Amino acid sequence: MSYLPTWIAVVVGSLLLCWVSVRVLRHVRRFNRAAGSTGAHFTHETGTLKARSAALRVAMRETRARVKHAPADVPSNSRGRQEEDRG
Repeated sequence: MSYLPTWIAVVVGSLLLCWVSVRVLRHVRRFNRAAGSTGAHFTHETGTLKARSAALRVAMRETRARVKHAPADVPSNSRGRQEEDRG
């Protein structure tokens, strides 16, 4: 009979430990899900930013190449100023 309080304490303690463990694991899973979602969103936004900056670099490179090969002045065909050719 003297072991009965000890067994009751062990059983109650085990049940309490299981209940706390289940709650902690539930919160850990919820945290991991939120962290994964946040990480995925951040990765998506970072990828979008990288793609936009790469497109901007390509566009700037193409514009520089086009400007480099284009004539600097607009030819006037030796007609003088446009205002002088009015009738």
